[in-house]
Amino acid sequence: MLTPILVSSIFVLAVVVLCFAKPNAGRIFLGIFFLVMALGVNGSFTFGNPQAYIDYANGALIPFYRTLTMSVISISPFLFGLLLMAFEITMGLLLLHKHKSVKIGLLGTMLFLVSMAPLDWVQLPWLGLIVAEIHLFKHDFDRSLWEMIRPKSKV
Repeated sequence: MLTPILVSSIFVLAVVVLCFAKPNAGRIFLGIFFLVMALGVNGSFTFGNPQAYIDYANGALIPFYRTLTMSVISISPFLFGLLLMAFEITMGLLLLHKHKSVKIGLLGTMLFLVSMAPLDWVQLPWLGLIVAEIHLFKHDFDRSLWEMIRPKSKV
């Protein structure tokens, strides 16, 4: 268990450094990261083994949180997975947009990170991303990723 915690910690530290050094690049990285996690990790759980959500929730560190997550997820692990994917995709796209959308995405992903932390010791290092997101929240991003990558029109 120590290796995943160490790897997560190093990854989170690298992302925090990126967000402080290059805020725009950091928020774009986070947006793409949440999209990849939604489609890759939660997509594989949802479409491959939705029961994994129940197994994961059943191991929550705090008994009250275990009961709460189990009662929600056990209604329909597949539906829970779809809703989780939709939430992460929405947050990722908001982070890639601009102005107030980015701030909403940052708040949503902070909430997501806090809600994941009590599920497992491996989740705790991910709370470090909140430090980066608080720093990003201080910035106003006036261009979306699309606006940055599309060619300028020749008028």
